[in-house]
Amino acid sequence: MNTVFTLFSFLIAITVLVGFHELGHFAVARLFRVTVLTFSIGFGRPIWATRGGANRTKFAIGTIPLGGYVKMLDDGDDVLPEDRHGIFDFKPAWQKSLIVLAGPVANFVLTFVLLAMVFILSSSVLKPVLGEPRVESELYAAGLRGGETLVEINGRRVSSWSDIRWEMTRFSGDTLNMAVLREGASTPETINLQLAEQDLPLNWDVIGIATPRIELLPIVGRIERTGTAFQSDLVVGDLIVSADQKPIATWTDFVQLVKSKPGETVSVDVERDGRLVSLPLLVGLNKSSEGRIGVAPDPGGIVQDELIDRDGITVVDSIIKSLYRTSDLIGFTARMIVGLFIGDVGLNNLAGPLMIADQAGKTAELGLTAFLSFLAVLSVSLGVINLFPLPMLDGGHLVFHLYELLLGKKMPERVIVTAQQIGMICLTGLMVFVIANDVLRYLGD
Repeated sequence: MNTVFTLFSFLIAITVLVGFHELGHFAVARLFRVTVLTFSIGFGRPIWATRGGANRTKFAIGTIPLGGYVKMLDDGDDVLPEDRHGIFDFKPAWQKSLIVLAGPVANFVLTFVLLAMVFILSSSVLKPVLGEPRVESELYAAGLRGGETLVEINGRRVSSWSDIRWEMTRFSGDTLNMAVLREGASTPETINLQLAEQDLPLNWDVIGIATPRIELLPIVGRIERTGTAFQSDLVVGDLIVSADQKPIATWTDFVQLVKSKPGETVSVDVERDGRLVSLPLLVGLNKSSEGRIGVAPDPGGIVQDELIDRDGITVVDSIIKSLYRTSDLIGFTARMIVGLFIGDVGLNNLAGPLMIADQAGKTAELGLTAFLSFLAVLSVSLGVINLFPLPMLDGGHLVFHLYELLLGKKMPERVIVTAQQIGMICLTGLMVFVIANDVLRYLGD
């Protein structure tokens, strides 16, 4: 992975997510006529800054791109009498609560928009056709043999394998209800599976959910910067016709040939823009001393075209699907975070800035929809985490303002200061832990 590309992808992700979060605070603050002094993406000394708006707000980008903030006028600032109406502390508790809440809500709105874009752009998807289940599986016992179309999972309609994976990921219960359309049938039948506790998290092999056997066309979809193909004349979109005079019909054919020729130079014929191009290709080695060149196939180039739905979904359906998926993600993320606190989810699942940067680079290389999907998941995580009632987070500030709203008086200053100090220690400790976790993960790799 190219370090510059990874860093650039990470900076885009942070700028979009943090910028939208802080924009939520900023927009609602201005709605209630609160004076905003600074709108910053990142902390530390500004590397860029300008002033604008009626209040001459300072818009800045800080040197440490791990967050951001909106600084509003407060009672401790040197304020002229005619400007005191813009002090945040003087606003009603319900307005302050909405200003605090606006950041996480903005992240949820961003998730909805990003997912809608992903669904609209996904013009080709793998149909929810089941592969052959294991003989010992639940679905095999129910009479399924592969080739059936999965229509619903627990009342949720599925229209692609992406939908199946999501429904199985978010599943939490002991009853799995599936609507399945057998080959040649006109109406689906319902299969109810009672899952024992040991089956959770869901084991797809035990249940019998399997993807159909798929062969990909030998079309180059991605070229890694770390592979030998990156130094060759091979380009994305090339259809590999032959290698060392051996016909290549599928991607598997090409992989097997490459694996068998570590350290050799292979003569490859590709079809490019309607013409045949011949080029030499040096084959590198992987950790198992097999041949490797660092390329990946075009996932849309499937030999079995009948398994592909190329019609896509309408804009309206994309919006509806995005609403459901955003709601699911909020609930799923909240359960995961609660699981971290009560011990049901391992701390090794926490990702720090290094891991996030790495995933940003990898998803960006996969294409626009993969990167937008990554941003959507990250955005909802940022929103949910900020809602937790911990000092220094939006949720902690929300508790202070709700206290004032319900009791009619502000929480004692000493309680707020102490809580914030404790929160700062906890967040610092958490940051050190996740960074150490990232480093250990990469050292382990």
